[in-house]
Formats: sequence, structure tokens, C-alpha cells
Amino acid sequence: MALAHVIGNKAEAAYRRGDLFEKRRRLMADWADYCARDAAAGARVTSIRTRDVA
Repeated sequence: MALAHVIGNKAEAAYRRGDLFEKRRRLMADWADYCARDAAAGARVTSIRTRDVA
């Protein structure tokens, strides 16, 4: 919803008339915090690739 640029129909648009700027601001602030986290603080990267066991 934060990335939606066009609302599909008039009925849906009527329900979304409120200003979503504050919600988007909080979303982007949370995303920035997530991206800036220190990887050494316990984050793990798990490979999704499988190895061929022959």
C-alpha cells in the first residue's frame, strides 16, 4: 500500500481519502532502522541454496 501510486476504482479511493503521510513516514523510519542494524549484533544469514550431495 505504501508503494501504490494509483487506486484501482472510485469506491476504493473513497475509503482511502485520509492522509497516509504519517504512516508512510513511520514505515520508512522503521525500515531505515532495520537496514542500519549491526550485523554483529546477532543477525544470521542463512543460505537458501542447496548443495548437491553426490
